[in-house]
Amino acid sequence: MDKIHTISELLKEIIEFKSVVSNEQIYYRGQKNGKRAGWTLLPTFYRERKDYPNISFYFDKQEELNTIYKFIEKNYDYFKNIAFNDLISIINILQHYGFPTRVLDVTQNPLVALYFALEKVEKDDGNEPVIYLIYAEKSNAGYLINNELEKFYNEEFGQKKRLNPMILVNGCVLSERIRNQKGDFILYFEEGDINENRSFTIKELQISTDSIESLKEELNLLGISEATIYPSLATETLILKEQLQNSAQQRDIKEKVKISMSKGLSDTKEVVSNVLGDKLADRKFLDKKKMFAEINIKQ
Repeated sequence: MDKIHTISELLKEIIEFKSVVSNEQIYYRGQKNGKRAGWTLLPTFYRERKDYPNISFYFDKQEELNTIYKFIEKNYDYFKNIAFNDLISIINILQHYGFPTRVLDVTQNPLVALYFALEKVEKDDGNEPVIYLIYAEKSNAGYLINNELEKFYNEEFGQKKRLNPMILVNGCVLSERIRNQKGDFILYFEEGDINENRSFTIKELQISTDSIESLKEELNLLGISEATIYPSLATETLILKEQLQNSAQQRDIKEKVKISMSKGLSDTKEVVSNVLGDKLADRKFLDKKKMFAEINIKQ
C-alpha cells in the first residue's frame, strides 16, 4: 500500500505488521512529517541541542537535572502526587506539556497516533503526515528505571556507555492526560538513530494528503477529538461554545434565506447579498446555488 486513505487501511497495515513481529504489543507515533521531509524519530531535547550549542542545559547533566527540579518547585501543583525521586514519571509528565526531554512519545492506540499526525495539518499546506508502527522487544516499568536514571545523571565523563541507549518505558498512570492518550515513551540515554537499534522494529506509513479531512471526520466519529486527547474542563467548555456558535449561525442563515425567498428574490446574487452582506456577495463563489442547496427550509 502506497499511502493511507482510510482508518480501515491503517488497521490492515497494523495487522500485517503484527504478523511479522509475532503479534506482540505494537506502539504508534504520529508526526506531521517523516523521513521525506528530513524528520527523524528523535526527542525534542536532542533536536533542540543542535540549535542551542551554548546553553548548558543541553550539555551538562547536572544543569539539566537542576533545571527540571527548579521547574517542579515553581509548578508544584502538577507534581504533588509524585515522589520527588520518581524522576521517570516527572520527565514523562514534563514531556506531555512541551518541556524538552530525552523521551519520545508513543501510544498504544493507533487512532491517537493518527490524531497527532493530522492535528496541525491541512491539505496542501506542504506537510506530509506519517504514522510509525513500533515494536520493542521489551517494555520497562517506569518506576524500575529510576535507578538507571540516577546513575545516568550522576555518571562521570568517560564512563562506559549503556549497552542499549534506547528503551521503551510504560507511561505515568498518575496523569489523566497520559492515560487518555494511552501514552508510553521511548527513553533515549543518548542521541542516535532508533532504526539502527536491534531492539526495535519500525515501519513508517505515509498518509494521503488528499484524505486528511475525511480521516479527521472518521476520527471524530470514533470519539477521537481534542476533548478526549486533551481532557480538561476548559477544553470541554471551548468545544461547547463553538458548537453553540455554529448552531446559532446556521439558524441565522436559514432564517435569512427564508426571508429572502419570501421577498421573491430570484437572482442568486441578491439572495447571497441579503444573507451574507454585499462584501461577500461580490466574491466569486464556484456555485452560488449549491451554497444553499443543502439548507432544508420548511415552508
